[in-house]
Amino acid sequence: MKTNQPFLVGQCLFCAFENKLSCADQERILQPKFTELLCFLVKQYPEAVTREELIAGVWDGNQFVGEKALTNAIWHLRKTFKELDPEHTYIATLRKTGYRLAQAPVFDETQECESALDKPQSPIETLPQQGRASDFKIVTVLALALVCIAFFYLQRTPAISESLVVAPLSEHIETITTSPGRELFPAISNDSHFLAYSWRRPGQYTNLYLRDLFSPEQAAIALTDSPYVEGRAVFSDDLNDIFYFRLDEHARCEIVKQQIATAKITVLASCGQGGSSDLDINKAGNQLVFISENNKAKGQTQLNIVDLQNAEKVIKQVPCPSDCQFNDESVVFSPAGDELLVSRNLASGYEELFLVDIASGQAKQLTSGFVDIRGVDWHPSKGLLVFSGVEQGKRHGYFYELATGRLIDSKIDGLSYPEYGQDGSLYFHQWHIDSALMRVETNNAVASSPFPILSTHFNTRFPNYSSIKKKLAFVSNESGTTELWIANKDGTQRKKLSQLNATIYNPVWSFDGRYIAFNASKNGVNTLQLYNFTTQMTTELKTDFTYHSKPSWAQDSSSILISNGTELYRFDLKGNNLGKVIEQATLYGYEDQRGAIIFANLDAQQLWIKPPDSDQAELLVESINLSNHLSWYYDEGTTQTASRVYYFNVEQGDYRISYYDFTSHSHHDVMRLPERAFSRSSGLTYIKEMDWLVYTSYKSPQIDIKRIKAEYLP
Repeated sequence: MKTNQPFLVGQCLFCAFENKLSCADQERILQPKFTELLCFLVKQYPEAVTREELIAGVWDGNQFVGEKALTNAIWHLRKTFKELDPEHTYIATLRKTGYRLAQAPVFDETQECESALDKPQSPIETLPQQGRASDFKIVTVLALALVCIAFFYLQRTPAISESLVVAPLSEHIETITTSPGRELFPAISNDSHFLAYSWRRPGQYTNLYLRDLFSPEQAAIALTDSPYVEGRAVFSDDLNDIFYFRLDEHARCEIVKQQIATAKITVLASCGQGGSSDLDINKAGNQLVFISENNKAKGQTQLNIVDLQNAEKVIKQVPCPSDCQFNDESVVFSPAGDELLVSRNLASGYEELFLVDIASGQAKQLTSGFVDIRGVDWHPSKGLLVFSGVEQGKRHGYFYELATGRLIDSKIDGLSYPEYGQDGSLYFHQWHIDSALMRVETNNAVASSPFPILSTHFNTRFPNYSSIKKKLAFVSNESGTTELWIANKDGTQRKKLSQLNATIYNPVWSFDGRYIAFNASKNGVNTLQLYNFTTQMTTELKTDFTYHSKPSWAQDSSSILISNGTELYRFDLKGNNLGKVIEQATLYGYEDQRGAIIFANLDAQQLWIKPPDSDQAELLVESINLSNHLSWYYDEGTTQTASRVYYFNVEQGDYRISYYDFTSHSHHDVMRLPERAFSRSSGLTYIKEMDWLVYTSYKSPQIDIKRIKAEYLP
């Protein structure tokens, strides 16, 4: 049997190995999980299938993910069939039973996926007469079962190209830069002669540098010498100019053109404030795309095209035809220049790759299940993408074949911000930094050095301490996947609590020590989880939110405060929504012993408090540089004035752990640390009886730019 042999479902032709569903002259590409679900229903036809059987068969029995994912997948399949054939029902719901395929599937060896849409007749016209179809029913069902079984096998077995098996890519990595510090965001000239990159030297400003790849013995040349933080760069086609984005001390972003020979700078556009950007130049060299803040929708982004041939550098916005609840992070042109490859942070908390048509703004999702993506690029001469995807807290390099939708793991840890040269060679910076839990004493007269609590060969992050249990909760990949762990405050007696095989973060103890609430993401679904020490079980609290920010607890441990990304709500331990907590937008809130809610504004530059007897919040700290919305710790004293707020304080390469003292209404530094010595997103906690502040530390600040030559790549 050929793998491209399709089968017919009602009026529609389905090609499992291409994830393609077509009716008459229309077709849709299904996500792989939707294809698995459809195949499962086909294989069981004409029998009904329970939800439990579908979750077991398609989601490996993972009830935490499968419950929501199955409902979502059924909805999408029905929607797709209705768009293609609104006259018929394809999936029936059987009350108290499950689901059943409503149209008889028929396998027909005369059909070919490639020619299905070229034929003038509807696929249904090629079906045999009803009597003959009945005669071949057994053969049809067996053939369909074989197709689906083969599809399941291929989906669950990562498709690795032959070159990766024969010659692992890790054996062909060359080191291009070796200077101390962090050399990031490689940009290659069209003739593969020059490399531009951002160099974060220890204790220095971040600047752009240029290296001659034909003369590697020569020192790098500084392209910029400024107080700005310069980001990713691209060369003009004639090598006269270089384009990049830069951030000033107030995080204001600008898109800049700089003449390489004279260093003359022209500011082309503003890209907003409070976040970074990304940019790319098309193959013809006449258009520049960049990401900016969306002026019409706070917290969202806009794709912009600059006409470089126009003296006035006219900027055109790429339209967004549908619900634009996303934040673009990386962008590159297709080789033809009519599409953009974009990585988008979605409302669900996931970041995925999308193919965006420049003229219409229509977007097609390519990937699913990535919590974070760190850079993308498109091969200059074929339909192959490369990107850095974050799984289990680590970055990995992946290749994506556009024609087949096949995802190939490069087996290279730390591959970040990849860029192809015109010869097909791949450049990237290798972010291979392990994390550890460190402690620093806060009340010493003489400043002490940080001391490791948990420094192993594994990544440990998100510490949170329970004064009742005398235990640290944290996240570790010691078991091969990121799971929830606990240990003594000195790091001894480690114990794994969860087995979710998901990306876990933000664990927070209840005040009575009976529970740990935390976030988990898997298969494109972001959830709020609860570990119960009495039952020693983890359960999902079904909040109906698509995104859950860091949880916190009510003082009586009977409810959880959680933000959906904009507003803060209270839920009981059964997942019932008890209502909005405050009227202002925030990502995280802390309830003190009086019942007051302390929270940061969305700019993370102020702290506010809502007293328990008032509906109005009041300004608590007018100015505070919270370098992360979620990673601050409220150390509650006997009164509010006897309390402190510990936080990460970062400005232009200056990394400090600081605190705000409510008694003196002043800021103080606990310690100044080397650049990138701690993770701003991984939280910190305070152990009052020891005067220890515990945080996530990176073990090494060294990052270099690497290369793999074209002949070794897929």
